[in-house]
Amino acid sequence: MLERIVVSMILVGAGIVAYQLVLLAQRRWALAASKREARTDRSALLVFTSPTCAPCKLQQIPIVERLMVDWRDKIDVDVVDVSERPEAASQYGVWSLPTTIVLDAQRNVIAINQGVASEHKLREQFEKTLGVLETRGETEWQLNPR
Repeated sequence: MLERIVVSMILVGAGIVAYQLVLLAQRRWALAASKREARTDRSALLVFTSPTCAPCKLQQIPIVERLMVDWRDKIDVDVVDVSERPEAASQYGVWSLPTTIVLDAQRNVIAINQGVASEHKLREQFEKTLGVLETRGETEWQLNPR
């Protein structure tokens, strides 16, 4: 009995390590692909979707559209249909849909979200790229001094 528990724990640990290595590889692929993109002075959101992805259409795209009401002039959004641009999905190491990738203005990868990313989560990631200060419930846009 004790041997089975030990073997189970080893397998769980190996699975966690393997998953972390896959995420690290995806982050490196995304960083390499993002460096090839044309730079602008704005952060970017890449949304990977397909016509057959129900969570993409019913959840992720409406979340992105709500966010863009406030962020349209500060962030570039690129919705990538992986059935039309499979090379883009391959370059960024996308292996599940929906996937969103948040890039800062220098095209560094800030976050990779597999599955539906909530509006709150994406806002936090954008704030990290833009240096948003929250004061008394009102948002003031300022660059953080560095």
